[in-house]
Amino acid sequence: MYRRVLFTAALLVSLPAWAQDAVDVAQPWARATPGHATTGAVYVTLTNHAASDELTGISTPVAGMAMLHETVQQNGVARMLMRDSVALPSHQAVTFRPGGLHIMLTGLKEPLKQGSHFPVTFTFAHAAPVTVDVPIMAPGAAGPDAAAAGHDMSGMKMD
Repeated sequence: MYRRVLFTAALLVSLPAWAQDAVDVAQPWARATPGHATTGAVYVTLTNHAASDELTGISTPVAGMAMLHETVQQNGVARMLMRDSVALPSHQAVTFRPGGLHIMLTGLKEPLKQGSHFPVTFTFAHAAPVTVDVPIMAPGAAGPDAAAAGHDMSGMKMD
Protein backbone atom coordinates (compact mmCIF):
# COMPACT_ATOMS: atom_id res chain seq x y z
CA MET A 1 0.00 0.00 0.00
CA TYR A 2 2.79 2.43 0.94
CA ARG A 3 4.53 1.86 -2.44
CA ARG A 4 1.30 2.56 -4.35
CA VAL A 5 0.82 5.88 -2.52
CA LEU A 6 4.45 6.84 -3.16
CA PHE A 7 4.16 5.94 -6.85
CA THR A 8 0.95 7.96 -7.22
CA ALA A 9 2.51 10.99 -5.49
CA ALA A 10 5.62 10.76 -7.69
CA LEU A 11 3.47 10.54 -10.81
CA LEU A 12 1.45 13.62 -9.87
CA VAL A 13 4.58 15.66 -9.13
CA SER A 14 6.15 14.67 -12.46
CA LEU A 15 3.19 15.68 -14.65
CA PRO A 16 4.29 17.99 -17.46
CA ALA A 17 3.35 21.68 -17.19
CA TRP A 18 0.74 21.38 -19.94
CA ALA A 19 -1.14 18.79 -17.87
CA GLN A 20 -1.46 21.18 -14.92
CA ASP A 21 -3.34 24.49 -14.69
CA ALA A 22 -0.37 26.45 -16.01
CA VAL A 23 -2.37 29.50 -17.13
CA ASP A 24 -4.93 31.16 -14.87
CA VAL A 25 -7.74 33.04 -16.64
CA ALA A 26 -9.08 35.69 -14.26
CA GLN A 27 -11.65 38.50 -14.32
CA PRO A 28 -13.13 37.90 -17.77
CA TRP A 29 -15.76 40.43 -18.82
CA ALA A 30 -17.46 41.96 -21.84
CA ARG A 31 -19.58 45.05 -22.42
CA ALA A 32 -23.20 44.81 -23.49
CA THR A 33 -23.78 45.65 -27.16
CA PRO A 34 -26.66 47.52 -28.83
CA GLY A 35 -29.21 45.39 -30.65
CA HIS A 36 -27.79 46.03 -34.12
CA ALA A 37 -24.10 45.51 -33.28
CA THR A 38 -22.27 42.62 -34.91
CA THR A 39 -19.03 43.08 -32.95
CA GLY A 40 -18.08 42.97 -29.29
CA ALA A 41 -14.97 42.53 -27.16
CA VAL A 42 -13.77 40.41 -24.25
CA TYR A 43 -11.26 41.52 -21.64
CA VAL A 44 -9.38 39.27 -19.21
CA THR A 45 -6.14 38.76 -17.28
CA LEU A 46 -4.03 35.70 -18.10
CA THR A 47 -1.38 34.68 -15.55
CA ASN A 48 1.18 32.11 -16.65
CA HIS A 49 2.39 29.97 -13.72
CA ALA A 50 4.79 27.88 -15.82
CA ALA A 51 7.43 28.25 -18.53
CA SER A 52 6.84 30.82 -21.26
CA ASP A 53 3.78 30.06 -23.39
CA GLU A 54 1.55 31.74 -25.97
CA LEU A 55 -2.16 32.37 -26.30
CA THR A 56 -2.78 31.02 -29.80
CA GLY A 57 -6.56 31.01 -30.13
CA ILE A 58 -9.97 31.86 -28.72
CA SER A 59 -13.38 30.44 -29.48
CA THR A 60 -16.93 31.10 -28.35
CA PRO A 61 -20.35 29.97 -29.57
CA VAL A 62 -21.77 33.53 -29.43
CA ALA A 63 -19.75 34.85 -32.39
CA GLY A 64 -18.75 33.76 -35.86
CA MET A 65 -15.13 34.53 -35.02
CA ALA A 66 -13.00 35.53 -32.02
CA MET A 67 -9.68 37.23 -32.79
CA LEU A 68 -6.74 38.61 -30.86
CA HIS A 69 -6.47 42.37 -31.41
CA GLU A 70 -4.36 45.17 -30.07
CA THR A 71 -5.17 48.88 -30.21
CA VAL A 72 -2.06 50.93 -31.00
CA GLN A 73 -1.45 54.63 -31.64
CA GLN A 74 0.12 55.38 -35.03
CA ASN A 75 0.65 59.03 -35.99
CA GLY A 76 -1.96 60.13 -33.48
CA VAL A 77 -4.57 57.68 -34.79
CA ALA A 78 -5.76 54.64 -32.85
CA ARG A 79 -5.67 51.50 -35.00
CA MET A 80 -6.64 47.92 -34.26
CA LEU A 81 -4.10 45.34 -35.33
CA MET A 82 -4.87 41.64 -35.50
CA ARG A 83 -2.38 39.40 -33.68
CA ASP A 84 -1.74 35.72 -34.42
CA SER A 85 -0.75 35.06 -30.81
CA VAL A 86 0.11 36.78 -27.54
CA ALA A 87 3.24 35.90 -25.59
CA LEU A 88 2.68 34.80 -22.00
CA PRO A 89 6.00 35.24 -20.20
CA SER A 90 6.84 32.80 -17.42
CA HIS A 91 5.29 33.72 -14.05
CA GLN A 92 3.77 36.97 -15.32
CA ALA A 93 0.30 38.36 -15.98
CA VAL A 94 -0.92 39.81 -19.29
CA THR A 95 -4.05 41.96 -19.09
CA PHE A 96 -6.47 42.45 -21.98
CA ARG A 97 -8.29 45.79 -21.49
CA PRO A 98 -10.08 48.50 -23.44
CA GLY A 99 -7.58 50.52 -25.49
CA GLY A 100 -4.98 47.73 -25.54
CA LEU A 101 -4.94 44.00 -26.07
CA HIS A 102 -8.46 42.60 -26.40
CA ILE A 103 -10.44 39.76 -27.90
CA MET A 104 -12.57 40.99 -30.79
CA LEU A 105 -15.81 39.12 -31.40
CA THR A 106 -17.19 39.44 -34.93
CA GLY A 107 -20.42 38.08 -36.36
CA LEU A 108 -22.27 38.15 -33.03
CA LYS A 109 -25.20 35.75 -33.24
CA GLU A 110 -27.22 37.97 -30.90
CA PRO A 111 -26.56 41.09 -28.82
CA LEU A 112 -24.48 40.75 -25.66
CA LYS A 113 -27.03 41.57 -22.95
CA GLN A 114 -26.05 43.09 -19.61
CA GLY A 115 -26.39 40.59 -16.76
CA SER A 116 -25.99 37.59 -19.04
CA HIS A 117 -22.85 35.54 -19.70
CA PHE A 118 -21.25 33.26 -22.30
CA PRO A 119 -18.39 30.74 -22.52
CA VAL A 120 -15.00 31.48 -24.08
CA THR A 121 -12.25 28.89 -24.60
CA PHE A 122 -8.61 29.98 -24.59
CA THR A 123 -6.08 27.81 -26.46
CA PHE A 124 -2.36 27.89 -25.69
CA ALA A 125 0.78 26.63 -27.42
CA HIS A 126 1.69 24.41 -24.43
CA ALA A 127 -0.88 24.65 -21.62
CA ALA A 128 -4.20 22.85 -21.74
CA PRO A 129 -7.17 24.85 -23.09
CA VAL A 130 -9.18 26.78 -20.49
CA THR A 131 -12.89 27.60 -20.79
CA VAL A 132 -14.34 30.41 -18.66
CA ASP A 133 -17.74 32.02 -18.25
CA VAL A 134 -17.67 35.69 -19.32
CA PRO A 135 -20.13 38.01 -17.53
CA ILE A 136 -21.60 40.85 -19.59
CA MET A 137 -21.45 44.25 -17.93
CA ALA A 138 -23.12 47.56 -18.86
CA PRO A 139 -22.26 49.23 -22.21
CA GLY A 140 -19.92 51.83 -20.62
CA ALA A 141 -18.42 49.53 -18.00
CA ALA A 142 -14.75 50.01 -17.16
CA GLY A 143 -14.34 46.45 -15.86
CA PRO A 144 -14.93 44.41 -12.72
CA ASP A 145 -12.28 46.24 -10.64
CA ALA A 146 -13.74 49.65 -11.53
CA ALA A 147 -17.27 48.51 -10.68
CA ALA A 148 -16.10 47.20 -7.28
CA ALA A 149 -14.22 50.45 -6.61
CA GLY A 150 -17.18 52.62 -7.64
CA HIS A 151 -15.49 53.88 -10.84
CA ASP A 152 -17.82 52.20 -13.32
CA MET A 153 -18.91 54.61 -16.09
CA SER A 154 -21.99 52.61 -17.06
CA GLY A 155 -24.35 55.15 -15.53
CA MET A 156 -22.91 58.05 -17.54
CA LYS A 157 -24.79 59.35 -20.54
CA MET A 158 -22.75 58.76 -23.69
CA ASP A 159 -23.27 60.97 -26.78
